[in-house]
Amino acid sequence: KVHAMVDSMNQILPSPDDARAALREADSRAATVRRADSQFRPILLLITAMYLVIAALLSANPRGGNLMIGDAVIATFLAGTIGGLYLTWRMRAWSRTGIGWFVGSVLAFLVWNGAVIWVSVATGWWGAHSPGIHFGGSAGVAVIPLVVAAWLLGRR
Repeated sequence: KVHAMVDSMNQILPSPDDARAALREADSRAATVRRADSQFRPILLLITAMYLVIAALLSANPRGGNLMIGDAVIATFLAGTIGGLYLTWRMRAWSRTGIGWFVGSVLAFLVWNGAVIWVSVATGWWGAHSPGIHFGGSAGVAVIPLVVAAWLLGRR
């Protein structure tokens, strides 16, 4: 049984109890979507892990002379891409804000990564005779936006 009032323009207005119930339902659904947005977190962490594993492989052999390392880089990239697509496929709901956070995080990573690469080359951190650990160190700095974004998405 729904209690309603009729205003002067013949519109049916919900009772205060019905309005409160509708607001609780809307809050519940909004919370569900915010929790669904946190599903972007494992995707960001997967991108981070994939980047760091590839950096570690390239750091182990900075001159690129080992075919097995090249194959491992390709396998890591493919496994990460397939894993990311699988995690995306499993998502049932998300908000525009969640997508914005995800895309913004990846864009921030790309810009930051470009800056890290530029600074590494410009300062001589990366050079013809630099040890491979320099590349790995730069990669560790480059993933900061992804890690921060994953942490922030987990808190939403």
